[in-house]
Order: sequence, then C-alpha cells, then structure tokens
Amino acid sequence: MTGIGAMLLPLRMIWAIALLMGSGSDPLFKLMPLDGVPPGWQRNGSEHLFIGAALYRHINGGAELYHRNGFERLAVQDFAKADHEVRVEIYKMNDPAGAAAVFAEMTGGMAIQATYGTACVLDDYQILFQRGAYFVSLTTYESGAEPSAALAALAAKIDAALTELAIQG
Repeated sequence: MTGIGAMLLPLRMIWAIALLMGSGSDPLFKLMPLDGVPPGWQRNGSEHLFIGAALYRHINGGAELYHRNGFERLAVQDFAKADHEVRVEIYKMNDPAGAAAVFAEMTGGMAIQATYGTACVLDDYQILFQRGAYFVSLTTYESGAEPSAALAALAAKIDAALTELAIQG
C-alpha cells in the first residue's frame, strides 16, 4: 500500500487500540459500583462504552429516543453472583431535560417514586431512574430476593455517586 492508504492503516490501528483500551477510562465507569456491592456480587464480563451513533449497536430500534433527546454516551456493565445477573446501563445525556424526557418516555403510565434519583420506577425486574443529565437502567431477568436486593444496592450506590458528582460539579 502506498500514499493515503498506507497512512490510514496505522491511524485505524491506533483508533481501534484506543477504543479497546479507553472505555474504562471514561468518567461514566467511575459511577459503577465496585466488586462486592452488594456483598458477593462481582462485575461480570467487560465494560462497554457506546458513544454517538454506536448506540445503534446496543439498542438498534430504540436508539432514536435517546438521540432525539441529546444522547452523549452509554456505559454498560453486568454484575453477577452465582446464577444471578444484573445489567447496569448509565446513559449520559446533554442536559437534565434530555434525561427527563427519556425517563418520561420509558416510564409512561408507571407509578413514579423518589427512592432513587429525582424520579424512579421500581418493579421485580428493573429500576429506572433519572438524576440530572443521567438516565439509569438496572435490569435482571429473574425475580426473587437476591436479584431484588442487588438491584436496590446497585441503584443506591450509583445514585450516591451521581449525587456526589453533582455536589462536586
């Protein structure tokens, strides 16, 4: 290869390496609880970061709602204990109005509470909440005491981190 093609290959390699190495350095991952929250639960698998149009790779068919409301980026991390699993998704929007609009669309008709964030909804399988410019989704695919306790502990830890971020910010 010669000319521009030869120059683009190293640039593509640098970009790919940066994507692989850089996801954990994103500030969104600092909002994720550490292993052991709740006790016995650990991060399961790699963390994933989706920026801009890359969101379509994660939620093809649903990404329009987020983009329409000022989507910036999404951090995804699974947590597990034995056979139980919880997926945590933290969406960073451009502003609180965008996060509130996503929350309103996702929770239409559900009973709104204030347990986490400025508004949240809870059920046996998920917790959705909004605080500032962040929309947070925690999901499990099974009901029971262990997954429910994990949802609550993870949501509380993330909400505390978002509250601290707002105080510092």
